[in-house]
Amino acid sequence: MSPPSHPTIAWRRVLRADGVAPRALVLRAIVLAAAVFVGLEALHDLGVIAGRDELFDVWIHDLVVATAAALCFAYAADAGHDRAASIAFGTGLAAWAAGDVWWTAFYEDDPDPPLPTLADALWLAWYPLTALGIALLIRRSVASFHLHRWMDGLAVMLIVLTPCAALFLQPAAEESGRDAVATAIVVSYPVLDALIIGAVLGVYGLLDWHVTRAWLLLGIGCALMAMGDGLFAVQQSRSGAVDASYDFTWSSGALCIALAVCMAVDVPTTRPEPVGLRAIILPFAAQALAAGIQVYGLFHELGDTERLVTLFVLLVAMVQIVVSRPRAPA
Repeated sequence: MSPPSHPTIAWRRVLRADGVAPRALVLRAIVLAAAVFVGLEALHDLGVIAGRDELFDVWIHDLVVATAAALCFAYAADAGHDRAASIAFGTGLAAWAAGDVWWTAFYEDDPDPPLPTLADALWLAWYPLTALGIALLIRRSVASFHLHRWMDGLAVMLIVLTPCAALFLQPAAEESGRDAVATAIVVSYPVLDALIIGAVLGVYGLLDWHVTRAWLLLGIGCALMAMGDGLFAVQQSRSGAVDASYDFTWSSGALCIALAVCMAVDVPTTRPEPVGLRAIILPFAAQALAAGIQVYGLFHELGDTERLVTLFVLLVAMVQIVVSRPRAPA
């Protein structure tokens, strides 16, 4: 019979259950707690549970976003993670959290806050930092980068941007009482959101649509952040006519991005070039969209947004033809 183990050794075995180190268990506990807070914030925003708005939409919300940034920095120190990409995503989320705190401290109770503010600069900083993180993760997930394949994501982005333009861009642009600079700031959020989502979808195309959990969560996180921006733009354009709050979309998006950073430990694998319909389905869909817009224009007046979407589709198609053209053997 083996001798009884020392209490300290037994406690260490509990902490290292299933081979998981104590640090990993702590990070998992933090993620679980943040997920619970996001759920509570969502239930409050949707009117399921009651409570003080300041508790859920300020303290819990800001805590979750800041926690997501801290998780990215913590994952940067783990082996197998892309340190630079983790820091880029973490810095972007930290900037977003700082913008939330700045807004809460100085403009939360202001019925007519100025625009732009330092909070807008911090929120807008999230976009280039997130784009940098995406670019750094590409080298971990994609063995070879083909520009024309990645541009398929831009084609999908244009398809997504068409309904978004009618729902989010147009109301924001037509909002009265704002100068050109303020309108440009408001419109820049959904435009940059569409570009970020298009970049992620472009990576999906590079992966031949064999999307890993990390990239799936990253896409969901960016989509949730975009949803929050779009809903906020609609609320502002309708002068608060929409009473519901959807702040939980930002906090849940930030947590999904942190989880994506945690799972981004994929090894680049070489995949064969797609053939047949799969190789052309995305650019074909974009061209079909452009044609559909023009057919619609035969019977109804087209707005500037629809014309711009058609123009961008044609520009993407032209660039794809140039970069994918047959070349003479070296």
